[in-house]
Amino acid sequence: MGSGRDNQNQNDGETSTPQASELVLEAVEEQQELLDAFAKLSDEMKRLLVSFENSTFVKRLKAASRKQVDIAADLNNLDSFGLSNREADNQKELKRLATLEGTESKNLTTIIQDMAAYTDRRPNENYLRVLSEMENASVSNQMRDLVRSISRNFIGQSSIEAEYWADTLDRWAEQLVDPLPEMGPGEGGLNVLPNLPPEIIVKVLRLINREIQLREETREAEQAKNALTDDKYYERSEALSDIQYEIAEDTHEVAREISLLDNANEPLIRRQLAKVAKAAEVMEEAESILAEPNTGPKAIAAISEVIEILLETQRAPNAPGGGSGGQSPGGGGGGLAAIVSALRLMGVGDDTGTAFIEKRSPKQATGKAGRVLPEEFRQGLDAYFNVLEGQ
Repeated sequence: MGSGRDNQNQNDGETSTPQASELVLEAVEEQQELLDAFAKLSDEMKRLLVSFENSTFVKRLKAASRKQVDIAADLNNLDSFGLSNREADNQKELKRLATLEGTESKNLTTIIQDMAAYTDRRPNENYLRVLSEMENASVSNQMRDLVRSISRNFIGQSSIEAEYWADTLDRWAEQLVDPLPEMGPGEGGLNVLPNLPPEIIVKVLRLINREIQLREETREAEQAKNALTDDKYYERSEALSDIQYEIAEDTHEVAREISLLDNANEPLIRRQLAKVAKAAEVMEEAESILAEPNTGPKAIAAISEVIEILLETQRAPNAPGGGSGGQSPGGGGGGLAAIVSALRLMGVGDDTGTAFIEKRSPKQATGKAGRVLPEEFRQGLDAYFNVLEGQ
């Protein structure tokens, strides 16, 4: 014969189980809606992310590092090691690799020039230190020497040098990112934070892509300046100013959409709103610079700041796709890392804790604000992004 307390406990257990099941079902539906929304936009996201290798300084250095890895691998695959240049029968491949290395040398020169302009505008200890190292290393000149070594069929030497520069460029990219801050007790795990709708995230990606294109068009205008009359140069710079104005207006509209979200008062959403608003403010400054007319380092630096604001790099050691540091569209890794970090950037979540996610009870897995993403949902998201990446 059970006591009244036993009966009460039994009743509590019966009522709590359906509640827990409902919480699990709600969480599953939320995650499925998120996956479905991103599935509709995946093709455009992949197309946009192609341009992100030329976005932030971190991303640009990471991309340059990967190019050196590719060149070293191609050199190691050649069968003319130890032969004189005349004896080698792969002159066509040597010429291709030498041309590619020459292009990378010019690319590094551009990165250094852009970083110098950016640090003049926004001094930063990390950037100033890396810029000083790059200038002292005469990296562009060293790569031009590497072009000559490849052309002369110095396969062994060229391969070693390419691998060296791959490591060095990657190290410089990492040094641009601040160390991961120490977390207090209980701060580990994968926290799902209030997120922006996928449609807004894609709109931000479009804005970033347009800014990247604008920076390249501004660079081209500056390179052509001496060949243009004053009137033609003014027209070209004014046209670029008009483009920047249009992008700024669209950015203000995105900020307005964020401010109207149901969760707009969440701290993370407010931070993302402030970030977009700040980018729009700098866009307006870039618009004024281009209207002077001015397509030189001052304009490039302002546009670069917009890109850096929208793709602020944060170090996340256990982001899906692996790698340490620079996990953003402006950071390291391929398209998968860029997508995941773009989502984190725009408020989807943060994976700065332990890589080992323990199984949790339904209430832990489906709490409200700051809840921890269940392991099965994390795996589902990882699988989706792996498919998206084509891995």
